[in-house]
Amino acid sequence: MKKTSLLMLLVIGFMLVQCGCESKKMVRTGFLSDYSRLQKESDSSLRYVNERALKSYSSFIVDHVKVRLYSGSKSKGKLTQEQIDDLTNYMHTKIVEAVQGAGKRVVYQPASGVARVRVALTDMTKTDAINMLPQASLLGMGIGGASMEAEVIDAMTGKQVGAVLESKQGSKIPFSNLGDWTAAKSVIDSWAERFQKNLAK
Repeated sequence: MKKTSLLMLLVIGFMLVQCGCESKKMVRTGFLSDYSRLQKESDSSLRYVNERALKSYSSFIVDHVKVRLYSGSKSKGKLTQEQIDDLTNYMHTKIVEAVQGAGKRVVYQPASGVARVRVALTDMTKTDAINMLPQASLLGMGIGGASMEAEVIDAMTGKQVGAVLESKQGSKIPFSNLGDWTAAKSVIDSWAERFQKNLAK
């Protein structure tokens, strides 16, 4: 009986993962100042970066993270203000740490040679209780995650230097995502780490 139940769970999980991958769309919310330069990096990521221009900035204004849930988002109408504040403040802190970790300065006023970092969370998904089962976690069932739109623009001219539109799940390692928003925060951590590496190049 246990073997049958496990087999059914694996089959259902596989179907859910397959369906989720096929239906995933990169939805634009209108948050970015320009979408025309974005190029497909994967089915869940669109990117643009002017590396030469990005290297010229040593100081960054980090705007407070916004929430721009796209139409059809599973999170729409389900997030409390406390949850929103927790996630946006967490992400803002991680971006600030990334800028400083790359040896750059965080400033608060536009000036020549200063860039502005703008970020919006466009979807946030909780980690479901089913993810407590190792086999479910490995299949991606119940794993939370997050989607975002972000850009770096010149603080004076508003010219876009880099942009990203991305959706990502948390880790599929069993028992790594037991908290409701642990997966979403792990995705934020990975975004911040990659941003720091790009700034430090």
